[in-house]
Amino acid sequence: MTDQPWVAPGAGPAAAPGPPPPPPAYPPPGHPAAAPPPPTGPVAYGRLDHRPGIIPLRPLTIGDLYSATLKAIRGNPGATIGLAALTTFAFLLPTTALGAWLAGRSSFSFLPDSSSAASDTLPDDLGLGILGAYLPAIGQTFSAILLAGFLAQVVAQAVLGRKVSMGQTWRATAGRVPAMVGAVLVTLVALVLVVAVTLGIPVGVVAYAESAGGGSIGLYVLLFAVGGLLLLAAGIYLGTAWAFATPSIVIERLGVFGGLARSARLVGSPLKGPFWRIFGLRLLTAVVVGFASSVVTVPLTIIVFIVLVATLGEDPQGSTFLVLNTVLAGVAGLITGALTTPFSAGVDSLLYVDARIRDEGLDVQLIQAAQGAAPAPWPTPSS
Repeated sequence: MTDQPWVAPGAGPAAAPGPPPPPPAYPPPGHPAAAPPPPTGPVAYGRLDHRPGIIPLRPLTIGDLYSATLKAIRGNPGATIGLAALTTFAFLLPTTALGAWLAGRSSFSFLPDSSSAASDTLPDDLGLGILGAYLPAIGQTFSAILLAGFLAQVVAQAVLGRKVSMGQTWRATAGRVPAMVGAVLVTLVALVLVVAVTLGIPVGVVAYAESAGGGSIGLYVLLFAVGGLLLLAAGIYLGTAWAFATPSIVIERLGVFGGLARSARLVGSPLKGPFWRIFGLRLLTAVVVGFASSVVTVPLTIIVFIVLVATLGEDPQGSTFLVLNTVLAGVAGLITGALTTPFSAGVDSLLYVDARIRDEGLDVQLIQAAQGAAPAPWPTPSS
């Protein structure tokens, strides 16, 4: 007997036996079996936000808008709060002084003069006192025009990671001041025309009805209600459609009507586009800024009331109250103008950048500019 395996007759020699097969891959006792590999599919990558400056270069959220505005203010205190304080002071000092002088010229008294035959009539110079009391608000309005331009320049550079000084900001925006003022004047003229149409027509109808001996109170109320709603709608439209006029004039170096047209195109119509989103964000910002301003104005108002009550018995002249009210209005305007106006103007400028990102793909150009592959969409400020 041999150990050779049996081979069929006529077949060749048998092949040498190979190695035995490996044992099955069972896990050793006490160890769990290996889990099967997960099914393959598309790989999910995290979103990469390019952020060369104060904002991520993508469509912005409300958190992005507010945090970036604060970053721009903190990173450029001289060009924001510093310029805001100087500009507001430059406008409020003469308007407050003139307003206080006009208010002091009024002969209005809280207590009637029984010896005068005309004690039941208001003095002719009361209008001067009221005008003087409102002059600081007019000065603050014009200072806000310049501040909007300053903040547009600061924000535009901060988006690219650049810091600017007070002098750089002024040199970059000084030549745009006439166009900015012109855009505001055009807006005011448009609003006056809207008021004349929406309220003038009801007044004319009522006057005609009264002269003809007809009409009713219900009709008059309806006419003025419709006129008021039309006025509100027109004010919302103009205020929102032309919200980006100043950033367009400063950043894109456009003229008055070019800036207004550019703003209207970026905002879009109320029927489509980002119109209502921009309106809502600006309204929310106005509420936030108004609340912050009330922290200053409410205590000052209380002080005016206390002083008025304390001095009314000894000095019943209304001019004293008007003068005091004018001075405190100037002080409150200086504080709120330096602290809150940069925030609201900065939010408007970032909304302008966001509108261009969403509508024109500005983020791509900004990314290329940050990488040195393309020029910046706006010029670098001179030193």
